[in-house]
Amino acid sequence: MLSLNVTKLTKRPDYLAVAKTRRKWVTPSFIIQAKPDCQDGQMVAIGFTASKKVGNAVKRNKARRRLKEAARSTITKHGQASWSYVFIARGAAISYPYEKILSDMKWALVKLHSGADLKMKQNKRP
Repeated sequence: MLSLNVTKLTKRPDYLAVAKTRRKWVTPSFIIQAKPDCQDGQMVAIGFTASKKVGNAVKRNKARRRLKEAARSTITKHGQASWSYVFIARGAAISYPYEKILSDMKWALVKLHSGADLKMKQNKRP
């Protein structure tokens, strides 16, 4: 298995480009948005965000830190090269069991890569 180089998304247009693809998977503790073909080679770009809905600055930072740690151990094993990911913290990320965050992250990545989010969108159309 090849190791992936992980870079950070730092600019707002990068986050918006990932959101524009409308590829996402929702879990109780976070929402993951994905964009295929972000860069050449073995690069994976990731970004983290938490809105004020999560809570005050201390709670937002805690939620973001928990997601960053989970992503650090999960992305290199279950992420795909040339993809960008944005993790959006939800209120439950603060108190959700860490092992459950890890399993949800693995599950969400598998579902996004298999195209399950696209299949759900097609089923919703009349």
